[in-house]
Order: sequence, then C-alpha cells, then structure tokens
Amino acid sequence: MREISPKLNALSEMLALSSYGNTKNILMTAVEAHGPFDLDAMMLAVRQVSQDFPQLMSRIKEVREWGRYYVLREHCPDLVFPAIVSELPIANSSASTFNNLMIHLTPLLDRHWDLFSEAPIRYHLVRVSSDHHIVAQIAHHAGADAGTAAETGQRLFERYDEILKGKRPEWACQPHAISTSRKRMVQARKPPFKEILSNMRDTLGRFAEKTTLPVGSGKPDDLRQHHVKRKLTAEQSERVMRLSSDKGSSFVDRLVACTNTAIDRWNEAREEAPGILTTSMSVNMRGRFSAVNRLNNSGLIFFKSRPEERKDPAAFAKSLALARIKQFRRHMDFKFYQDVSRLNAVVRPFPFAVRSKIVNFVMNKHQFSAAITLLGVIWPETRNGKPTANTCLTRSGDFTISEVHGVGYKLLSNTHLLLIVYVFRNQLNFLLHASACLFTRDEADAFMDLVMKNLLAGDLS
Repeated sequence: MREISPKLNALSEMLALSSYGNTKNILMTAVEAHGPFDLDAMMLAVRQVSQDFPQLMSRIKEVREWGRYYVLREHCPDLVFPAIVSELPIANSSASTFNNLMIHLTPLLDRHWDLFSEAPIRYHLVRVSSDHHIVAQIAHHAGADAGTAAETGQRLFERYDEILKGKRPEWACQPHAISTSRKRMVQARKPPFKEILSNMRDTLGRFAEKTTLPVGSGKPDDLRQHHVKRKLTAEQSERVMRLSSDKGSSFVDRLVACTNTAIDRWNEAREEAPGILTTSMSVNMRGRFSAVNRLNNSGLIFFKSRPEERKDPAAFAKSLALARIKQFRRHMDFKFYQDVSRLNAVVRPFPFAVRSKIVNFVMNKHQFSAAITLLGVIWPETRNGKPTANTCLTRSGDFTISEVHGVGYKLLSNTHLLLIVYVFRNQLNFLLHASACLFTRDEADAFMDLVMKNLLAGDLS
C-alpha cells in the first residue's frame, strides 16, 4: 500500500474547491462486458480494490493553522467504495447503449459530491441484458486523474479474474495502466524576469481576451451537457495517425488544428466572422516534476491563434507543433500548477464554503473555444518495453470487454466544448462533451461530424 500525503496537492485542492454550482469535476470510465457476468464476484472485487488505493479510501477535512485554511485527506480504513446495481432502462430505442447509459446516470453524475463525508469513487454495475453488463467507475477528479482511474479499473478486472480463476492473469503484469510518453524527470527552473512578465501577461490575457465559440442555438440557462461519441475503425485510425506524421506533426497537433478548423467552418456557414481561437490541452505530468508527482498529475497547456494564422492549414498545424514543444521547454505545464498553487494561497484566509465560490468563479473566467484531452491507449499492450496501440485487457473472467467510454462530466462549467480522445483495441475513440447552453443535441452531433471529416481528410484545406 502506497503512502500518501495527508495534505491535498494544489491540483486536487483546486478541483475540490471548484466543484460548485454546475461544475462537477467527474471522471467516468464505463466498460461494456459481453458474456457471463458474476455479480457477486464483481462486488467482491470492488471491495478488494478499495483496499489497494488508500487515497480513494479517504474523506477530506479542513483545518485552520495560523489563520489560514488547509484541506487534508483523512484515511478511513472502514470506508468502502459504494457499488450500486441497477437495470438500464431503454429511454430511446434508437439511441446507442452509451447514450441510454448517459440518460440513466446523468442524475447521479449531477448530484453534489460531498467529499467531506464520502469516498471520491463509486461503482455502478448496470445490467443491459443477461449477457451484457456495464461496469461504470465514477471518480471525483480531486481524488484521481485519468491515469489513476485507468489503473484502478485495470486492478478491478484483475481481481475479478483472479476470484473466478484462482490465479493472477498474465495481462496483470503489464507495467502501464495508461500509455503516456515516458518522461524524464526535470528540475523546474527559475524563469528569468522577462519570462515571468511574459507569463503574467499570458495569464491575465486569458481573463481579458474574448475568445470565439462556435455559434449555437442552445439556451443560456440550460445546465445540461450533451455527449457525442464517434469511433474509427482500426484501418481509419492507422490512416489518421499516418496522415499526421506525413504532414510533419503529431496526432495531437493535427487534432487541435482540425478542431479549430471545424470552428471556423462552422461559424463561416452561419455568417459569423472568424476570431481569436483558444484551445486548452490536458497533459499528464506524472514522472515529469517531483513537485506534482502525487495523486493528481493533470496539467494544461494553451494555444491561441488569430484568423490570419489559420489561413494556411498545413502551416497552422506545424505552428501548433512548434508552440507545443516550446511550451514544454518553458515548463508551461508546471507554470499552470504554480498558478493554481498561487490561487489556493490567495484564498486561504477563508473557510472552504467561501473559497469554493471564489475558486469556481475565477476558474470559470478562463473560457476557451475548445478543450482537448488525449488519453493515449487504454490498458496498452507492451512489446519490448514500449506501449503499442493494441490493448492488453480485453477479457476478464468469462466475459469480453467490447467498449470503453471515457467521460469528463462538467469539469468546468465554462468549458463548453471538451473533446476526449483515446485508443482502445487499436481504434480511436472520440467523445465530445458540449454544454447545452451552447449547442442543441443535433448541433453537437453535426459539429462532431465536422471534426471527424477534417481528421479523415487528406489535408485541412
């Protein structure tokens, strides 16, 4: 069992504080299982896994020291992950299993998660039919990042398989829960004064500058979120990856470029003039900086472009690659962590209830045209010590894992478009989360189709 620090790190504290109003900060991994499903064995596996992750067997508490408030993680050995069993009602016979699942779980995802009284993770075991079940792992982002969620999920199916078969499965020895580029630990340097001024200007600019959103017909007071999923075949996925390298950029650079181009084309069709586009991209800082090498390693880097910079799509994609490399060299992901730490420090004189309102307000001032999270390969197979696009975990017990759905539910209310991308069984999966105050359901579908069209095109022109 790993030792954990009782004090929440800056990112976890910010995520706990910003969960106010329509911001829920929920991560969900829903796994579809086809074949014989032993409910009792799965319930036992949940109980066993709860002992393996002490940070998820914890509540938070607030303490006051020298007139300042801090949030601590309090380990509760008797606390267990809740596991709730239900049947999936078919709300819409023409909808996919995923869409019906989201209709079923949305009231539970939308509830207030009281981290002071309950564990930051729970499971929903949903029966679709006698040979089709869904295991939905729902975690609060303050207690886990995507890597931790994938690791927890892998351990759950490992335990389930071992309970039924009496021995540890071979795929349990795979060293990665989720594929991220192997990072060399770097020492955060002290930036020169000119760079500090530049960083401050960038941060303040994100507050003051009006960014362009795609024009939609959503209602301003609609607090719902639409969830749209698309999946490419293995052949299409390989082609998209190859297109990126052929153009001299990475897949993530192409993804940002295609999303930005989709916004331009969408608005152009509605006679909306192009404007400044901003994109936030989630990065995993695990193994990169010792200061954040804890339970929550999520960071952000940012891209901004003006209409004239996007006129040549190929040049725009290359400029994104250069911007991304430059940001990592300048440790801008760590700068985001430092900004969060400063925000937490400023509001420490106030108790949690007051701080949560302030932090939620400040974080929602950062409005982006789109946010992108590239998770990599879910449970990757490793060959010669390197992760591949194939998946090692496709069976557990006697059932086959056919689908994985990665959901980020209302991570920040003012992030109206969040695109989560990951690979499962050599296939690229795309999940668009769109605020109903921006798009109708049909508009969210149509916008996602436009992004996919751009990705599959031979060029972005």
